[in-house]
Amino acid sequence: MTSHPEATDTTPLPHSRDLRSAENDLKLLRSRLRTVAEFIHDSAHDFAARHALAQRLDLPVPAPAPATRQTKEATR
Repeated sequence: MTSHPEATDTTPLPHSRDLRSAENDLKLLRSRLRTVAEFIHDSAHDFAARHALAQRLDLPVPAPAPATRQTKEATR
């Protein structure tokens, strides 16, 4: 009877390098998408630019900023 070696073979699979590369690319793209989404929803930037970018990238568009509240000094 012949014994079979345990499943301890550390030889990389033929496509493992390609898969790792694709996973790294996906990680980078997700990071960039997160950065873009943060920009789109950051009211410190121009609303028209954020809205246009969201539409162009087929992402949810930002909600318009609520009307600014008047301060006591502005109403005097």
